[in-house]
Amino acid sequence: MKILKTFIPANSSDTSVTINVSDDDSVFTYANLKELQPVKSWKSENISGSWIQWNFGSDAKHADIAFINRINFAGFTVEYGTNDGNWFTVEVVSGLTTDEITDEEYVKYWVELGDITFQYIKLTIPAQTPLFETGYFKVGNVLFGLQTDIWTPKSGFTVAIMPKMSITEFGSGYISSVKRGRTRRQFNGDLDKITMVEYNKLTLTYNPIVIYNDFEVDKSKCYLVRSVKQNNRNYFQSDRVSHSFSYEEIV
Repeated sequence: MKILKTFIPANSSDTSVTINVSDDDSVFTYANLKELQPVKSWKSENISGSWIQWNFGSDAKHADIAFINRINFAGFTVEYGTNDGNWFTVEVVSGLTTDEITDEEYVKYWVELGDITFQYIKLTIPAQTPLFETGYFKVGNVLFGLQTDIWTPKSGFTVAIMPKMSITEFGSGYISSVKRGRTRRQFNGDLDKITMVEYNKLTLTYNPIVIYNDFEVDKSKCYLVRSVKQNNRNYFQSDRVSHSFSYEEIV
């Protein structure tokens, strides 16, 4: 598993990157791409082709990962540009489908930028029929950062699918179930007797992080999550510790 624990943009006030777009909706503007809550999304005006460009200000190694969250299209291209005007293709993606929570139609993607220096990143969305909400293209957020390879699973973890339901039982015995809000995932686990080097790679705050299940060899297995309980560390002899965790997907 890999994580992205510090990223750009960090929040809606982050001035370290400037965002430009080919077009956007008057309500769902490019400013929403700096919001960590993906429901505050960017939407295009049409589906004839759009692009989003991030300007980091100068050539540098700003990130080696781009986490693309909550999109509604099956194909796109990611490029990077340098301040001398040259552009290079990072990845051409096609054939994406909605994930296993079919009623939510989530689509996410983990783009490996590699060991490059750049000033610009550009996401180009060619003309196509969106997978859902078919009148426009949609992006929840895109986060850039340096990935951390935290562990090869030892004790493992559990992923729970959590539909948000309101259940009412009436005196007659009738039970009413109504779905409220969006389904989310919760990751629970305990890492037993890991080294201090591995432990120190973990994020011990309640700031959001991105986790990627790279061992599943599926670049859509990546999730924006936050910690939902206290962080516990149990000490053993030498440099070994045990760490339990619980992360909930941000939807």
